[in-house]
Order: sequence, then C-alpha cells, then structure tokens
Amino acid sequence: MKKLILLFLIAVNFVYGFQVRTGYHEEFYRFVFETGDVVDFEEIPFLDKKILVISIKGKPENLKTLRDKKLEEYISAVDIVKSGDTTKFVFELSENVTKYKVFTLKKPFRIVIDFIKGKKKKVEKLENEKILHGSGDIDLVQKAEKEVIKTKKIKLLDDPIFSIITKSNLELEIPVNFSGNRKIIVIDPGHGGKDPGAIHNGLMEKDVNLKIAKKLKRILEKDPRFVVYLTRETDKFIPLHKRAIFAVKKRADLFISIHCNSSPSFSESGTYIYTLNLKGARSKLARLVEQMENKTAVNYVKVSANPLVNRIVADLAISNTMTEGLLFAKFLKKHLQNVTDFKDIDSANFAVLKTPGIPSVLIETLYLTDPIDAQLLKNDIFIENFSLSVYNAIVDYFF
Repeated sequence: MKKLILLFLIAVNFVYGFQVRTGYHEEFYRFVFETGDVVDFEEIPFLDKKILVISIKGKPENLKTLRDKKLEEYISAVDIVKSGDTTKFVFELSENVTKYKVFTLKKPFRIVIDFIKGKKKKVEKLENEKILHGSGDIDLVQKAEKEVIKTKKIKLLDDPIFSIITKSNLELEIPVNFSGNRKIIVIDPGHGGKDPGAIHNGLMEKDVNLKIAKKLKRILEKDPRFVVYLTRETDKFIPLHKRAIFAVKKRADLFISIHCNSSPSFSESGTYIYTLNLKGARSKLARLVEQMENKTAVNYVKVSANPLVNRIVADLAISNTMTEGLLFAKFLKKHLQNVTDFKDIDSANFAVLKTPGIPSVLIETLYLTDPIDAQLLKNDIFIENFSLSVYNAIVDYFF
C-alpha cells in the first residue's frame, strides 16, 4: 500500500499558533515552522536514528493533509502528537536521507529543518567515520565542538562545576546480614557492536555505556540484597526488543538502560531520565515495530490458555511498568542531583523500556557533544559517584 505523506498546516489564531511551510531545493527538502515569536522547542532523543522528533510549544489547529511527490523522496511519513501545550512532529526519514539540520531564523522567528540526501558511497563514508544524528562532515563537527569550547571560554579541568562533582566521593553502605529474597537488577548498556551510538569529543557512546554499566554492576554485587545481570558484557550488538525480553526472562525486579545524549547544536548538557509512555510520539514504522515487540514480550506473560486473558494481563503489567518506572525515576533524581547537573524526568515510547511488569528507566547520563560533559564521562571518579548514586536510588526504591 502506498504511503501517504501527512503535512500539517496550522492556522495562526491564538498566541501559540504556528504554520508549517515546506519547500524543495536542489540538494535538500526544507520544513519551516513559522511561530512569529520565539517559542520553546527541542529535538527529543529517539533510539531509531531514522526517526526525528521535534517538540514545539504550541497548540496546532485546522490540520490538513498534503501529497507531495518530492517530499516522499525525503520523508516516508510524518505524524503529529499533541500533549498539553506542546506539539510533537515525528518524521520517519527515507533511506535517501543521510543527515538533517535543525536551526532557527529570526524576524520572524522560524524553526527550520533541512533533510539532506546523499549518494550511497557518501553514506558508507559517513558510517565508516561514525558521523551520526544529523552531523555533517567530520571536520565541521570537530570545528563546531572547538567553537563551543571557545565561546564558553572554559578550561575544562579547571571548571568549578567539574572540580566539585569529581571530588565529592560518596560512601557505600553495605548491610552486614541479609536473609530475604534478593532483588534481580538487569542493566542494559545501550548500543554495541555495529551500532556505536553517538561519537564526539573522543568518546564512543557504546563504550561509555558499557563502562558505567559494569561499574554499577560491581557496586550492586557487593550488596547481598541484589542479583545483577547485564544485557551485554562485551562490544556486541543486541536488538532492542531482545534486551527487554532478556529482562523478562530473568524475572527482573528492575530494568535500567544506560545511554549518553547528543545535540546537533552542541548546546545541550546535563542528565535526563526517561520512563515509558505508550502514548508518546512514534512514526507509523515505529508503531509496526512496536506491535511486533509487544507480541514477543507478551509470549513471556502467560497465565491462561486464553490469549485474551494473557493480553489483559500484559496490558496491566505494562501499566505497572510505567507507574513504578516513574516512581523509581524520582528516587534517581533525588540522588543524582547531588553529583550531576540533573535536568528532567521525561517519558517516551522507547522499545527497550517495554518490559511487562518490570519498572524500567532509560538514563541519558550526559551529553557527549558538550565539552564539560564529555570530560566528566572520561573521569573515573565521576563515573564512580554517578554509579553509587544510582545504587543508592535502587536501595531507596526497594528498602
């Protein structure tokens, strides 16, 4: 069935209204969100790199559809999700698109996205050089990162925030005797193998994720109240849904996915926690993948020969996953804000968090694209303090 391209034209008839314009250019396809006044917006991290999610402050009205042959060459589908006073646009990039750029223009204020196609050989070159998430030429990326350092006028190792965080060692308090049932913790180091994740400032996300996960595992294993598993112990690629299934098979009491963040603008920093939100933004493709993954997970939640009963039980289990995941996220915030620049708790429809009945969170440790964040992630003391804080949050949550 031929895919329909949805373009949403929004009438400006209230303060936060905005319009969408599109235009085909020789080397790219452009989306322009005309807001008039400056509004809050952000690119929401999504594990599938062929999915771009832009959240804009505003309430769209008078949605209409538009078919555009040129648009189909760049975007397979566009979905829109309204949540409170924000609107999320979910773009499913076509195979032709190798990168994108998100930026703003003034007078009037506009949010612009350029989707850029590339030749096959160029794509292979980009992959070999590990240019991910909308970044352009490697030299331009490095130049941009250097400009951030120059603009902020910082000496990374002498920065006061860096000094305070890396010198405040935490204490590990282990109970002497414990005779109860041990809690099973599954830690998921994001990415791995052929999927390196983001790469900036001399760091590869998959390596940082694994280092933090192993440190947290070693700390937890010192406590007799916990049994700990990693979804991967080495540099190995594991599909997202198999990570969730691993946690279900281990009958985990808690699932923690470790990631690092990145920003095309190189201006974001800090720590974020994500919990599951089944009503979150996703594309048509992501929705199909979701159905497959949910079916796989439900196979491990069987209490009856009646498939309808199992479906209901699985739905209730997923509901518990969301509720308890948010509760655990609040404990993480309580402890992590003492050792890192904690930003926010948010929700998303990440496939890796669909663990029926298991409280689950995804931790975006810090931004690899931020110079200070990157230096912190290279510092063993910071990683130890961060891991100890996660351990203390786990103890707080269970005991």
